[in-house]
Parts: sequence; C-alpha cells; structure tokens
Amino acid sequence: MEEVELVIIGAGPAGLFATFCAGLRAIKSVTLEGLETYGGQMHELYPEKKVYDIQGIPKMVSSELAKKMYEQATMFNPKIVFNSDVTDIIPTEGGRFILEVNGEQAYESKAVLICAGVGYFTPNKLNVEGEGTYADKGVYYKVKSIADFKDDRVIIVGGGDSAFDYALQIEPVVKSVIIAQHNGILKAAESSITAAKEKPKIRVMLNTEIKKIFGNGEKVNKVDILDNVSKTSSYLDVDSVIVAIGHKANPNIFKSITFESVNERYIKVDTNYKTNIDGIYAAGDIADVSNEPKFALLAVGGAEAYVAINNIKKYLSPQSSLNGEHSSNLNL
Repeated sequence: MEEVELVIIGAGPAGLFATFCAGLRAIKSVTLEGLETYGGQMHELYPEKKVYDIQGIPKMVSSELAKKMYEQATMFNPKIVFNSDVTDIIPTEGGRFILEVNGEQAYESKAVLICAGVGYFTPNKLNVEGEGTYADKGVYYKVKSIADFKDDRVIIVGGGDSAFDYALQIEPVVKSVIIAQHNGILKAAESSITAAKEKPKIRVMLNTEIKKIFGNGEKVNKVDILDNVSKTSSYLDVDSVIVAIGHKANPNIFKSITFESVNERYIKVDTNYKTNIDGIYAAGDIADVSNEPKFALLAVGGAEAYVAINNIKKYLSPQSSLNGEHSSNLNL
C-alpha cells in the first residue's frame, strides 16, 4: 500500500487545480480519477462548448480549457491515476485513512480532499415511455458533438443553463430547437436566455413537458407533449430529445464513513472546506458551506480548492503558514 500525505479524489477542474496547489505547497499527493481522462464534466458533458467565466480567458472551448488545466496541474509532476474509482475511505485508529480503489486497498493518507463534482454523471431522467427504448437513438443526456445534431429537429427538456447552452451550441447546425420547461420559471443566465430568444431557430415553450417519446424502432420521430396550463396534449415531430434536467448526486457514497450533507446532495463543509470528519475536506460542485449560496462555476470551484489545500497544509503541518508563498514569487 502506498503512503501519501494527501489523496485528491477527482481530476475535474477543482481536482486539477487542487493538484496544482498541492504542488505549490509541497504536499505529497496522488489524484485519483474514476474516468479514463481528466476534465470531468468538461470532457464528459460539453467538450465542444465555449467557456466564458474563467478569469483572464475571454472564451475557450471546454476541451481545450481542460488541457490547459491538466498542463497546469502537472507542473510539479504529481501522480495522477485514471480509471481509479475510489470505492471507500476507511479511517484508521492512527487518524489516517485507507483509500479503497476499484475494490482494493491501495493508498494510506493523512488527509483526503474530495473534488468529485456531480459524481459519476448519472443524469436525471424523464421516466416516460419510450425514453429507455430510444436512449442514444434520439434521446440524449449531453451534447458531445455538435455534428450529431446536424439538420435535426430538436427538443431540449429543461430551463437551466445546460438547456440554453446546448440550444445555443447546436443552433447553427440544426433545423430547429425547442426548449421545453415544465413550469414558467427559467433558471439560466439572463444573457443566455436573451441570446436564445434572438435566434430564429430557437423556440422556448414554458409549462410544457414530454409525456411519451415515439420512434420507428431505430430513431425518435415524435413526442407527445402536455401543456400544464390548459392540460391539453399535442404531438411534435422531432428527431432528437436532449434531457437537461440535472444529475443525481449522492454525498455519502463511501460505506465506512458518513458525511453531514446539505439537501442530501452536497457534502457539508465549513469555511475552511473541512467536512465533519477531521482530515477530510471537499471542494467544487460536491461541497457546500452551510447557509451560504452555492455557485457551481469553474472559477469558484478553483477558489474553493485553493482554500482547501491551504487549510490541508496547515492540518498536515501545523507550523506552516496558512497562505504560503505567492506563486508570482516562484521561478517555475
């Protein structure tokens, strides 16, 4: 079993920046990622989407940004291991933790930082007839390639950022896009809503939900929709259904420990990003400071990782300064 000071769980944006920060603070760490590559949601859910909300980067395609983040994370030659699903965290009597990876005990660490994002990208589903039959044959839960929707008539279910981002992303190549929200509330960024309404191919339908998905056995060709105000049903001819209503999250996925949670979705942390278990911290989308608003943004997740790593350094070496040296003073 390999001994390290810190295990970072997740090589998404928060985990990658935490890996870099651990290198800055000279913490011997290993980063474990369950997927086969880095980037988390950026690679898995929206690799061709442009990202605009990172300081100093006006815009960059998600997959390219992930590469830059990985390049930064590896500046201090850390150990990053892919296809490594952390299946348990086992506390020991000495205050350390044994990390079970893919069902086998692999690492012993003094501290753990969980940057698991939304977990394993288990999407929320519509749970309507035809959804399972046409999964990946017209029913999708992410947009991995814009070209997959060329000349399609698309309906996107959801009213948040993902729904509007997907609509704007595929709009140049599709015949039409309908954004269907089950109530009258749109939760996407105002700029995205405005941009979508200015596109002639995009139509927003409020108080609308899909009741059934039809196809010819090979591909989706129609949906049955319900108007939740008039309670009337109608049919729409479509080629693709994109379900963008969020993902399931389970903050207590480890059998040997139990975290305090917020709304059974996030791991509850204090302002130092420490969980209720000494030595275990969490940052990024999976973490939530109780009674504080949650901003699931890349830039915010990076800031959380920075705070967590500095507090972890203090936990590991109480005589160390909390902040460490400014990176601008280093000759890297």
